[in-house]
Order: sequence, then structure tokens, then C-alpha cells
Amino acid sequence: MKHPLRLALALACSATLGLTSCMSGPGAPAAGAETVARAPARAPNVIIIMADDLGYADIGAYGIKRIPTPNIDRIGMEGVRFTDGYASAPVCSPSRAGTQTGRYQQRFGFEFNNGPARRDHEESLGIDVNEITLGQALKGQGYATGLVGKWHLGSRDPFYPTNRGYDEFVGLLSGATSYIDTTREDVVHWVRPGREGNDGPSGRRNRFTEIYEGPDRKLVDNYQEYLTEYLGRRGSEFVTRHAPAANPYFLYLAFTAPHDPMTVTRKYYDRFPHIKTEHHRIYAAMVSALDDAVGQVLDAVDRSGEADNTIVYFLSDNGCAAYYDGMCACEPLRGGKLTHYEGGVRVPYLVRWPAKLKAGTIYRQPVSTLDIFPTVLAAAGGKLATDRVYDGVDLLPYLSGAKAGLPHDTLMWRRSPLVSIRQGDWKLWKDLNGKYTLLFNLKDDLNETTNLADRHPEKVRELEAALDKWSKDLQDPRWPSRPHTTYNVCGTPFTVPI
Repeated sequence: MKHPLRLALALACSATLGLTSCMSGPGAPAAGAETVARAPARAPNVIIIMADDLGYADIGAYGIKRIPTPNIDRIGMEGVRFTDGYASAPVCSPSRAGTQTGRYQQRFGFEFNNGPARRDHEESLGIDVNEITLGQALKGQGYATGLVGKWHLGSRDPFYPTNRGYDEFVGLLSGATSYIDTTREDVVHWVRPGREGNDGPSGRRNRFTEIYEGPDRKLVDNYQEYLTEYLGRRGSEFVTRHAPAANPYFLYLAFTAPHDPMTVTRKYYDRFPHIKTEHHRIYAAMVSALDDAVGQVLDAVDRSGEADNTIVYFLSDNGCAAYYDGMCACEPLRGGKLTHYEGGVRVPYLVRWPAKLKAGTIYRQPVSTLDIFPTVLAAAGGKLATDRVYDGVDLLPYLSGAKAGLPHDTLMWRRSPLVSIRQGDWKLWKDLNGKYTLLFNLKDDLNETTNLADRHPEKVRELEAALDKWSKDLQDPRWPSRPHTTYNVCGTPFTVPI
């Protein structure tokens, strides 16, 4: 029986035959993504929209309609949907460090989440200052650069966004903050059992969770405006302010939704009366609010008259926080955030560039969020620095059909003691302390239920050797993980580092 997700995508292809390019098989060119003949007048604008803890199956673009997301889906329908798009980590800040640099974040010691629990390492909590961020790279190409939303890559001055390539910044430096004043009558708020009376950032803000603006860290008083709406508004204002213009712009719009705290206004909550479990309903409402905010930004791009020459990415930093008791879809991918199962690292991944990419393309080969840096820089006419290794790949030749083959022979992950690798259809996940070794064939077992390690010891050794070789080029973590924690992820307990 065909897997439900693959079936949904297959039906999407057949239903739009002649309008949609559906690619499969190693090295198959993107026949429907051919370059449009008319060349843009200048380098493209770039918008990267990042959701926070959004599950692969929680948007409609992948054929599952549990939560309507027409605006997010539009990016994929008018561009490229990647079926096998991966984050470089299954947790927030390491994944973002990889996206910002195009390099495995372990190359510069960014292996674990940063945050208040690591304040004894505060001097080093951020992207190494010798790394080149995407903001710095595009600023060097003449772009106006802006960051709206979650940074989570260092709060000290050397790591502050306006010192790392972003002309403009408004958002939070930490991993989470409250969305709105939870005492308001039009707000619905849920606290995870066991955390009653200790709702963290849910009901208040402090120096770690404030909203800041500009190089002087001006405090923003937006506590009466739902944060997702606020970030969408500020993102659309950035677009309107910078387009049209002689020079292109780069907007990194990093929403906090649907990361906890689980808070939403009734405007969105009332859209889902059929969902009876409270936190499931709040999650759906938070995703719906996110979709509205994405639509606001897309509308601003359309009004600017520059939609054809604006690259728009949509992705998530990692998989859904499935430890919230089935809050997000536990199918078709096993696991979720914090785990190396597909549900933790395979993410929604869409890109639209009407001037270059044909609408409706589905790209089926493994790609990484590390690829965004070299792809965008190439589109901007820039070149990668030659004094360092880049793990990301410029995907434009693969999407245009100019280059055959696979963008990546392997993709790898490490959050010690957990390591994993995908090579072709094979996926190895192991604990370096010897607690387990898991081998799956994703073509036959996308849900990763059948461990084949004992049946294919030669494949285990081959993949272990590739991981060992890769690990020799990595730095030791610059700060430790928090104590390992056991979570119930879709009914299965996992003990993981954070």
C-alpha cells in the first residue's frame, strides 16, 4: 500500500498534469523548473520565512489538510516543494546557526541549544564571530538587510544581529517569549501538565525574553498585540519600505509560532471548534495565525510589483514538538523535535522565484537548510569564501535541470551522544555510548519502524565509517547540553540532549 503522504503528493501531481513538474529517481532533472528566458534587471530580493517547531505534515502543501494553510501552500504551488528537505539539527538554535552560515554548525562548535541555562558560558554563546552569516554575505552584495523575529544565536554585543550583518532588527534574542498578555479575555492559554504555576515566558517577559529593536536595544512594548501578527506586520512593512528600490533587500522573518507557550487569541481559536482537545486546538489556531501573517507578507511583495524577482523561502527550524501529547501530526513521520527520526529533522521546505523556477515543481531528492546560503548567494551574484568548507549546495542548477545527480550523497547530524546519517534511502541513527544502533530503509519504511541493523551489518559499518570521517572535521561543543531529558514523543519515550 502506498504511504499516505506519498499518495497525496502523487495525486497532487496527476491532478495538475501539464502544470506541475513531479520529479523522482536519482539525478532526475527538474523538467518543469526550466529557467525563464527573460533575465531579471537586477539581483533578486530574498525573503526567508522560518516557522518554529512546525511539523512536516502540519501544512497543506504536502497533501494533508488537517490545518488549512493557503498562504504557506501558495509558496510551494507557485514554486518548488521539497519532499525531502532537512534541517541541520532537530532543535532550534543549532539549526538556525546552520541556516545562517551554510555550514554544519558543529564545524564551529554550535552543537547544542544556547539559552539562560548556559549563562556560565555566556562569553561564547553565539555564532563564532569568524563565521560569515547570510546577512553579512548579502550585505556585501549591496543588499538592504533586515531581521524580524527570533534570533537565538547570541545576545551579547559581538553576536547581536546588527553586528552580524543585519541593518535592521526587531525581535527576540532568546528561544521563546510570551505572545500577548495572557490576562486578556480574548486570549486562550494552555500550560503543560506539571508546569502549572511555572509558565516560564508565558505570562511575563524578562531580560532574556524581551522584544528589542535596533542597535541600541530599544525595548518594544507590543504586549497587547499578538506576537505572530506583530512580526507579520513588521515584516510586511520592511518589504514596503524597501521595494521597489535600486538595490535589492534581504528579509529574514523568523516567527516564534507555533513554539510554546501555547497562547492564541480567540480570533484564531474560534476557527477550530471541531477540535475538542484544548492544546491541539490552540496549536492549530497558532498555525492558522502564522499562515495569515505569511499571507500579509506575500501581499506586500505583490503590491511592490517585484514578486517575479523575489525569492521567498518557507521552512521550519526543526520538526514539531511532538512531546505535547499528539498536538501535531505523528504521521507520516515518526518522532519529532529533539529526535533524529524523520519527524525531528525533515521539515516543511518551499521556495518560490517566478523569474527562474516554474510553478508546481516537486523535488524529491534530499536537500538541506544548509543549501539556502549558497543558493541565495549565487542568485545574488556572490561567491562563497574560499577559506572554509561549505556543506550547503547551490540548488539552482539542479532545479533548472542544468545539473543532474544528487545535491548530497549524504546528510549528517550530531548532538552528542546522538549521531545519524542519511545516504540514499538508508538512514542510520545511533547512540555513541552504545545504547542502540538503528538502521532504516526510508523507501520501504518512511515511518522508521523496522530496525535493519542486524540484517545489514555491512551497511551499518559503511555508514559508521562515513560518520567517523565527518566527525574528525568538527569542533568540540563550545558549551554543554542541558541534562538529558526523557520525553514521550508520539507514545514513545526518548531520552535526548538539548
